[in-house]
Amino acid sequence: MRIDWDTVPEAPGMRPGAVRQWVAGEQVSLTRVVTRPDAVFDGRLHHHPHEQWLVMLAGELRLEIDGERFDVTTGDLVLFQPHTVHGAVGVGSEGAEYYEWFAPARYDGLPGYVGRSPPTWKERA
Repeated sequence: MRIDWDTVPEAPGMRPGAVRQWVAGEQVSLTRVVTRPDAVFDGRLHHHPHEQWLVMLAGELRLEIDGERFDVTTGDLVLFQPHTVHGAVGVGSEGAEYYEWFAPARYDGLPGYVGRSPPTWKERA
């Protein structure tokens, strides 16, 4: 099945300056995120029981995983193990575009989802 991103609606819940589109199958879900250079980052980190992979398509992004901060750029691949505290904490001057895979599939980001949201937010000290 071919997915045309131009037909996938924007999902709710992203930071100002970023757009997320979300698709899901039975076993895996995938998001496409486009973040502008002026996006607002509030420092909130989160964790969830899903394995998560991130593939950078364009630009630069600053991530934090379990207290370690690092930058990723076009072509980089990042693994977030289940239950690790993580989040995007900054973006480069050109913005960023990336895919995220989740396994098992997450449905809480799909437009119209009204069930309990599995991510747990962690406030920065």
